[in-house]
Amino acid sequence: MKILILAGGVGKRLWPISRKNQPKQTESFFAQDSLIKLTYQRLRKSFSQKDIYVSGGQDQSNLLKKHLPDLASDNFILEPFQKGTAMAIGLACVHLIKKDPQAILTVANSDHFIKENQKYLKGLHVLENFIKKNPEYLALAGIKPQYPETGYGYIKKGKLIQKTGSHKFYKVDQFKEKPSLVVAKKYLKSNKFLWNPAWFVFKAETMLNLFQKYLPEHYQALKKIEQKIGSKDYQRVLNLEFKKLEKISIDFGIIEKVQKMAVLPLDIIWRDVGTWQAIKESYGQKKSNLIEGQVDAHDSQNNLVINRNKKKLVALLGVDDLVIVDTKDVLLICSQKKSQEVKKIISSLKNNKKYRKYL
Repeated sequence: MKILILAGGVGKRLWPISRKNQPKQTESFFAQDSLIKLTYQRLRKSFSQKDIYVSGGQDQSNLLKKHLPDLASDNFILEPFQKGTAMAIGLACVHLIKKDPQAILTVANSDHFIKENQKYLKGLHVLENFIKKNPEYLALAGIKPQYPETGYGYIKKGKLIQKTGSHKFYKVDQFKEKPSLVVAKKYLKSNKFLWNPAWFVFKAETMLNLFQKYLPEHYQALKKIEQKIGSKDYQRVLNLEFKKLEKISIDFGIIEKVQKMAVLPLDIIWRDVGTWQAIKESYGQKKSNLIEGQVDAHDSQNNLVINRNKKKLVALLGVDDLVIVDTKDVLLICSQKKSQEVKKIISSLKNNKKYRKYL
């Protein structure tokens, strides 16, 4: 099985550390390796280096290769423009089919926190075996919810399709977008809903057939690109075809329309490291302050404080549940409950020429 690490995101909600030229997946938190390197190291425990590929933008090529120096250049499948996860995955499919027409592919995100690596890796192999026996299906993992999360998408389980040992595959009944707290509490009680981490496993050929059915313009572009792989004309055709296309996610473009979709519930601790609150939940303890850099806190609890200004001390007194991020040129202070809305600041900066330098 081949692995595709999606690393083309910008990470707007982790601003001001995640920036246009230094996105979150290439950043480190709390003296650990960068998020993308941690993802790669996790996958290397069960997969060969040659079977791990990275999807990202051509403008991030040098940065990605710097963080993953062990990977061969051919293992970076780079896009000239951001056109959403559908084209990122589609482009990987045509590259992999060129090498192996029977290729099975799993999608991994470069910014996920996973505590039980072995359970995760075992789950990927269980999904792979399901696809080998059922190549007409797309399969994905679903995480058993630990609390009523409103920031994740959910998967509703349908009827039982297959049981393999302790692992059960269910038909996907519905995908649900981020719910309100009231609805999320109902999902938690019902035992029919799973968090959706977007860990898909599929035969590359099957995915391309779905492009042909649901995204025909994207499919035609991919076939033209496929014909030029390895030729001197590849880059020109890649640029030309990407320019024509609408930006669309794999979820909206294909996944939510597929009938033959199976989900494998996994009971592991997982977080999508997409917001500052998620960083606090992933790396910290409840009520305790989570601190990086020079910080002096008094009568304050459950704060996330990252100080990357070595010439400055950040001092706290009598404040709770805040996100405080200080860099060389930006200071962010917000409520953890509002950390999903940091993108509002990005929109404001884009509309002000004076502040665009902080993007």
